[in-house]
Amino acid sequence: MKLTEMQEELNQFEQEGRLRKVETKPANMTNFSSNDYLSLAGQIPLRQKFYEEYPCLALSSSSSRLIDGSYSIVMDLEKKLEEIYGKSALCFNSGFDANSSVIETIFPKKSLILTDRLNHASIYDGIIASNSKFLRYSHLDMKALEKLLKKYQNDYEDIVIISESIYSMDGDCADLEALVSLKKQYNAQLMIDEAHSYGVYGYGIAYEKKLVSEIDYLILPLGKGGASMGAFVLCDEVAKKYLINRSRKFIYSTALPPITHAWNYYVLTHMQDFQEEQEALFRKEKLLYQLLQEEKIATTSSTHIVSIVIGNNEKANALSKALFQKGFLIQAIKEPTVPKNTARLRLSLTSAIPEEEIKRFVKELRHEMDILF
Repeated sequence: MKLTEMQEELNQFEQEGRLRKVETKPANMTNFSSNDYLSLAGQIPLRQKFYEEYPCLALSSSSSRLIDGSYSIVMDLEKKLEEIYGKSALCFNSGFDANSSVIETIFPKKSLILTDRLNHASIYDGIIASNSKFLRYSHLDMKALEKLLKKYQNDYEDIVIISESIYSMDGDCADLEALVSLKKQYNAQLMIDEAHSYGVYGYGIAYEKKLVSEIDYLILPLGKGGASMGAFVLCDEVAKKYLINRSRKFIYSTALPPITHAWNYYVLTHMQDFQEEQEALFRKEKLLYQLLQEEKIATTSSTHIVSIVIGNNEKANALSKALFQKGFLIQAIKEPTVPKNTARLRLSLTSAIPEEEIKRFVKELRHEMDILF
């Protein structure tokens, strides 16, 4: 593509109100855009305790896992994961890499992939790279999923269902029990992405519901409630060995540095210590929904991620900017991240947001929406 063509497309994005920019945000605002749900990343006392326990770790692995990057802390981390979850574990550099790698490596052309229509871009990248046949079912619609399973169950030896547990743009939850039931009934495989539930629900919703053994590929990205980066893939030992031998993103990527894996190990092994943060988050979640209902501000969300659909890009941008002037950092989310004409404000609640700021936010939101609409 020529630069002139790039510029034309960028101009079109700007006209449509969906041009993305990388900007530094002010630090002195009430942040409704952070995915640090338990506020662990900003806890200085927690960080100090970590550095006391791990004072002199390297800042780079300088190698892939298969060359010289499988240092003791990452091996200890995978062993600890296996003890907790009862499944083999493999660490990846990001949730994006983990999702796309599992799909493109494990499910080749002969597979049929049934994917929730609103699954993350990393899942769709993996699907495209796999060259597998794939079909999308309506978001969280178990009847639509079962209809596809019935139709194609005899046409493919290998069918996989892919879903997230909590959806990042809608703030709603998949029915994991129903997914497991359908998987077993139709002899399919099941892959679940727990990016937005790890930490918030301890070891994740699947773990809390005692469903880990029923999920073939459980992905735990760490950039949200895990307050870090990287991802854990929990699977059968044979699948782990296959990923080590065939996953291009695993084989050819420099491993995360020892200090990052040590932090991931620290958060994992101290998960039971974060109950206070979890309770604070759920308390503020309840408060926000109550206030939104009182102000008649609609949302279909049901978690710590709250989506308020505006529809029009320009209005969503205007609302975001108006709230920014009032001291609230909340981004307008537009296509292609969300479907066309569903531009929205996406609120990410964290345990550290003061309740008074939540109350002030809802009042200001109602005020600005009344002006705008």
